[in-house]
Amino acid sequence: MMLDQLMLEIKKLPRPQPILVGIVVAFVIALLWAYREVIQWYWLPRWDDPNGYYSYAYLVPPLAIVMIWMRRERLLQLKAQPSWWGIPLFLIATGIHLLGHWGYSSWVSSQAFPLFLISASLMLWGTQITKVLLYPLLFLYLMMPMPSVVFDEITNPIKVWSTEVAIAMLKPFYNILQTSQVTFIMPSGYELHVGVECSGFKVTIALLTFLLFFFTITDLPLWKKLILPLALFPIAIISNGLRIALIAVAGHEWGSEAGKIAHEGYPVNLPIFGQVDIPTTGALEILIPFATLFLIARWLGWKK
Repeated sequence: MMLDQLMLEIKKLPRPQPILVGIVVAFVIALLWAYREVIQWYWLPRWDDPNGYYSYAYLVPPLAIVMIWMRRERLLQLKAQPSWWGIPLFLIATGIHLLGHWGYSSWVSSQAFPLFLISASLMLWGTQITKVLLYPLLFLYLMMPMPSVVFDEITNPIKVWSTEVAIAMLKPFYNILQTSQVTFIMPSGYELHVGVECSGFKVTIALLTFLLFFFTITDLPLWKKLILPLALFPIAIISNGLRIALIAVAGHEWGSEAGKIAHEGYPVNLPIFGQVDIPTTGALEILIPFATLFLIARWLGWKK
């Protein structure tokens, strides 16, 4: 049914000009070729890392396409008026890409990728159409891995705050010995160190990506929309602190193996898939922020 509806909507679209389609396809191929090393050695290794923070990045381009599709009626009402403003932006993007290439910084090169697309949109369709496409194209920045220096500056405070929340939850019930900002010992001697992978940042950035996509499907005023990402970070820290506290309780009450299961999940052997870890406390990192943000959106007036 949904596929039939999609095909019906596609048939309503005007027939594209073959020359324009050829130019767009050629530009995309040339852009991907120019970024082949960045994609192969910088993006994909981080997207494919099972312990990394960018597994959600594969969803970013499809979500951007969905956002463009949702704007199709507005786009069809506009007339293409190519703008020369695309040329200086293209030159700026080229300079950034070359600077990253010559300086061996894939992150710098990555920053030019959406700029190339925006410049092409300006040169082919002009400012009015580009304004409609701007948000989906800027949305692509969410798939760009951050440099480790910036990443560490973000995750380290989050680790500390999450640990403090967990200790605050545990102190009324247990005598906690805190040995560092991110390490504490339960009365049984069970020690818990909050590493980068336990900072909760992985889920936070994935939820932030979802929220920025959510902005396009809700008719809330802008100020109400901005409340959601602002609320996300404290909610994520509290839910991650709860998860850390539950891991500590499991390790204290039932031993290190129970603590490991609470942290990594319960291993189950399934046909075809082999061993799969069923999430335990890890599910709370997603469920609590998602449910809370949903309730906040409802409270703000979102009805759909």
